[in-house]
Formats: sequence, structure tokens, C-alpha cells
Amino acid sequence: MDKNSQEEFTRIIRFKPPLYKQRYQFVKDLVEKYKPKKVADLGCADCSLLRMLKFCSCIEVLAGLDICANVMQEKMHTLSPLPVDYLQPSERSLTVTLHHGSVAHKDPCMLGFDLVTCIELIEHLEEPELKKFPEVVFGFMAPSIVVISTPNSEFNPLLPGVMLYRHSDHKFEWNQAQFQSWALETARCYDYSVEFTGVGHPPKGMEKAGFCTQIGVFIRKYPRTGESVQSEAVYKTV
Repeated sequence: MDKNSQEEFTRIIRFKPPLYKQRYQFVKDLVEKYKPKKVADLGCADCSLLRMLKFCSCIEVLAGLDICANVMQEKMHTLSPLPVDYLQPSERSLTVTLHHGSVAHKDPCMLGFDLVTCIELIEHLEEPELKKFPEVVFGFMAPSIVVISTPNSEFNPLLPGVMLYRHSDHKFEWNQAQFQSWALETARCYDYSVEFTGVGHPPKGMEKAGFCTQIGVFIRKYPRTGESVQSEAVYKTV
């Protein structure tokens, strides 16, 4: 593709629905496929994904973890039951908790989950945190399924205004080979399989750039039993 065509794509590329909604929908579709009862979102930030997942009928326990307590506290009211939930109570029991903490620390409150999501999280981690992340998530928490999404740096030249990274807080952004190498090694170390996909299709003729957001879905090969431990939460609703 010639330079003029590439510059044209750079000016006009748009995602419908928006990319963040595509990421959340991907997780929701995965929940509908595997029917996990206990789901944790690491780096839950403003709780948007948790807010969507609380309507999935298979989920009985939802938990969020984030390093920024202020953001969670500002948005935690959005996870409260709706007025209709009091007028027409559901037979399903749903418990939602938010925890203040780091994905680099082994927190007992994060044990016992079937599905753990890490949506646009790892690129915000400093190098020491990133090194601890696999052992915490795959070794300590060891859920049946882990979903990790992260920007694909090969797509960046197609995005308007992106010079180095897509966000000022990003510590790195991997290309497809770098992410897959890290994911495959992590899966090998902790007895998981991993499949790669993504959301945000590239423009026609530029398929080699890959998805705008690259995603790894990790499935644990062997069952592991473990009970969750109660811990003080920033927010809890039943």
C-alpha cells in the first residue's frame, strides 16, 4: 500500500462500536460461553466492565481490584442494586466486592475465581510489577480462565495522533510477536494453553497490522481446588 493510502487510513479510521465496548463485549461473550460463577476484574478502574457483567445470570460473585481507590469509590454506586431489584427480587444471589490493591501482590481475597480479566492492564505496569504479574495471576490465583488484552503497537501508525504510546501512562506497548512470546512462555510455566485473537479489525489491505487490541485467552490445563478467603473490601453489595 502506498504512502498516500496509508495516510488516508490514518485520518479516517474509526471503530463502531467503540473499541472499549468491543473489548467488554468480548468478555461478555466469553462469560456466556463458559458460564463462570466467580469472576474477578483486575485493574477494574471505573467498574464499567463489572457493571456490564453483573447482568450475566451465571455469575454469583463479582470482584474488582484496582490500585486507585479514589476512582473505584467514585463509581462504586453504579454497582448497587437497581430499584427494580428490590421490587422484583431475582432468585439469583449476586455478591459484588471491590478491593484496593496491586496485581503484583498475592492477596487472599483474589482466590477462588473461575475467570479473571485483565483488560488493558499490563501495559500500565512498571517492569518489577510486570515480572511479578504471572506468578500472582497464574501461579497464586490460578483461575480456570484468564483473559488479557493489550494494545498492538503495529496498529499505532494507523491511529490519528499516536506518536509513541496510546496513553501517557503506558510503560510499553508490545507488537504481536512480543505479546505472543510473553503469553506462550507464561502459559508454559503455569500449565495453561493460550489462544490469540483481538478486536478492532485493521483496514482492508493492511491485515498484517493485526487487531488494534490483541487478546490472549488462557485456559488452565489441570483442575485446581481452593477456597477464597474473606478480606476487607472497599465496597460490597449483595
